[in-house]
Amino acid sequence: MTTDDLKFIPHSDMGADELPIVTSHRELIQNQLYDESVSFLNGNNYKKGFTAAVFNTIQNKLRKLQVYLLNKPSAEADEFYSITEPSSEEMGSKRFWIKPY
Repeated sequence: MTTDDLKFIPHSDMGADELPIVTSHRELIQNQLYDESVSFLNGNNYKKGFTAAVFNTIQNKLRKLQVYLLNKPSAEADEFYSITEPSSEEMGSKRFWIKPY
């Protein structure tokens, strides 16, 4: 993991010309038409705002940060933290694999 894995560039605010797209999207969400709402945004080439993909990206970056922080400053000499089961090369001389929640 590098510090590039932790970068997040937020999108700019909505413009007045984008109000109909956002309003239609909000109505689809309120009617629990989630797949249609994503298709609607993709069809209109609307890249701003928070979608499930953005939240998933943030969650994955937080997991990477968690594992990085657990391994670097706080891990004991024989502990290795990882979300997935590490290979023997990743484990090296470590004896214990710990999977964080």
